[in-house]
Amino acid sequence: MSVITYLWNKLLVMLRLRQPSPQITRQQALAIKPLHNPNLEWKYNEEGHVVATLTRRKGLGSKFIDFFLAVPQQRSVILDEVGSFVWKMCDGEHSVEQISEALSEKYVLTRREVEVSLNEYLRMLAKRGMILVAVPQEIVDQLDEPTKRALGVTQIQKIIEQQTTGEDSDTEPDDDADESGNED
Repeated sequence: MSVITYLWNKLLVMLRLRQPSPQITRQQALAIKPLHNPNLEWKYNEEGHVVATLTRRKGLGSKFIDFFLAVPQQRSVILDEVGSFVWKMCDGEHSVEQISEALSEKYVLTRREVEVSLNEYLRMLAKRGMILVAVPQEIVDQLDEPTKRALGVTQIQKIIEQQTTGEDSDTEPDDDADESGNED
């Protein structure tokens, strides 16, 4: 990151126009358990790759875009072999560390290569609303309130509770909340 970008981001945080990036340790990040967004439709194609259907969020921004551009309400995203392998493991049961180890073994890559690539991939999936992250309670207890808010921990815990109790929710994830906990 360039010095100008760094200073600009610091200024935005100071002016409270942007939330600070959450500060979590490497061990905490590896313990996070990604899971599929329960509101996302997906299936396997004939090659065994995941095909996810992304639906554009409804709201004022969506209406504005519809007025000026002909943008489809839904589009399909086909994940490649590696992406589908990761997707299968994003079940809320496997941690990032376990996914990283499985990728490392299957594709004969170093742990560092896998961790960096996996982190970026999971961040991209989270930004598109395809996955959520389940933060283990022992890690949540260690985080300060700004970090919890930046990670969207409260919101995600509510979704998980609703999913386990079988409640149907009409709430959508916050556009501003980045479930991966990282800002670009």
